[in-house]
Amino acid sequence: MLRLRHALRLMSDVVLYSSAHRAWWLLLVAPIIALGILAVTTAQATVPYAVYTLF
Repeated sequence: MLRLRHALRLMSDVVLYSSAHRAWWLLLVAPIIALGILAVTTAQATVPYAVYTLF
């Protein structure tokens, strides 16, 4: 629950920052960066199991 609250607070801060500084591109780039981080994290978690299966 605490992580969800922190994530919502972080998203609201990004929205407030981008609207105050008229950096609307940040709202488009932030989800792309988050998906990239999620993909790298998931890949790092599954690669050892795939390599162990091959050898």
